[in-house]
Amino acid sequence: MLFWSCCAPSEDPNQLRFEISTDENLPSKLFDDPPSVIPTLLMSQPGGKAAGVAQVPKLKQLAAEDEDLGKDQPTVFTPISAVAGRKCTLLSERTGARTAGEYVVEAESLQLTVRATGSSERPEVLHRCPLMHIEDIYIVEDGEDCFPPGIIELLTPEEKDGLFMIVHSFDDPNADVAELCLVEASRSDRDNLLEHLKDMTSS
Repeated sequence: MLFWSCCAPSEDPNQLRFEISTDENLPSKLFDDPPSVIPTLLMSQPGGKAAGVAQVPKLKQLAAEDEDLGKDQPTVFTPISAVAGRKCTLLSERTGARTAGEYVVEAESLQLTVRATGSSERPEVLHRCPLMHIEDIYIVEDGEDCFPPGIIELLTPEEKDGLFMIVHSFDDPNADVAELCLVEASRSDRDNLLEHLKDMTSS
């Protein structure tokens, strides 16, 4: 970043000429104490080294933390985001475990697939739910007693709004009915997902 020192008339009266100050001592003239602003390129020069360089590592660290935070921020539910994969939490009554994962709504096969998140090229599939075999869906507004014992205890108060449970069967008529407990980012995202599933199975 360079400081624009002034705006002076050029030889052509219809044009403006900008003069750039590259005075290495400019930062020390502007500030008696080390500035709290983001360091400029001039501050990294010898004249401003003490003020600028000391702050650069901290700023890089904050920028990295902000970038990581942004990756974890939930996005608003859309049908497109459901196809690409949305972060969720899978709850298990049997083990009492909370598993970070993502679910994908597959339009062609009409399945909701829950996968483990991680760096693996082939994430582990944790659950498959055939949409056409959904028998019922419960949300916390239906009553906490609609959920298996222990599921509610796995949640923070804020997470309850995103909780839902899908009860479904399988293509195999001899298979037991399954219960899939997931947590979306918010109540509105949960409701939008369930409305999307309803539209897919009724079309």
